Amino acid sequence: MTIESILIGVMLILIQLFALPIIHRTPFKEQKILSLSGGVAIAYVFVYILPTMHEEQDQLGGDLALDSELYFLGLLGLLVYYSVYKIAKTKHEQHPNTSYFVQISFFAFYTFMISYIVFASDVKTVEALFYGVAVGLHFIGISYHIGHGNKTVHRQYGRFILATTTLIGAIAGTIGPSTGLFVDSLIAFSSGAMIFNVISKELPEEDYAHLPTFLIASLLFSVSLLTLKAIFQW
Repeated sequence: MTIESILIGVMLILIQLFALPIIHRTPFKEQKILSLSGGVAIAYVFVYILPTMHEEQDQLGGDLALDSELYFLGLLGLLVYYSVYKIAKTKHEQHPNTSYFVQISFFAFYTFMISYIVFASDVKTVEALFYGVAVGLHFIGISYHIGHGNKTVHRQYGRFILATTTLIGAIAGTIGPSTGLFVDSLIAFSSGAMIFNVISKELPEEDYAHLPTFLIASLLFSVSLLTLKAIFQW
């Protein structure tokens, strides 16, 4: 465990607890914050997450039966969270609380996976900064989209559930395995889930879009990350 990973863990827990107030009380417009979150998140997925999953698949080599097991798990993650989203959406009008708790249950597991990966990977220095910024903004966007439709229940229960699973993931990542098939599977499954969550929830819709912020955030984060990956060989 590094100081950087501890700071990231604390930051992620605070974001889960206070995502709604962070967005509502920021001096920037809600549209700009959500567009910033979406821009950084989509860049993070395509410039960092997908290459990471490719590297992990290459390291598995011929150990398993196929050459695309992790990609299949990524697809499975996308399909699972798409299914949860559709089920929750169809039940929302008649059973809003049931719809909310269906979503929060799956996103609790999602935050557990992300937190586990952060602490198991034990990222350091500049990489930790970029990892923390990307995941933190992603969590702000996700927590906002889950909570803003059912604010009372989210304030009373949901935010504490997400904060708790983030903490549990951090502890598990610290004492659990940091390499191997289990961690690779978590990375792959959560990557698929992240791709769906970013595209479905964080790409700015008409009501929440500030296109210049989205484009600038996405391009600037991508270029910065590519430059640093080339310099530090991440």
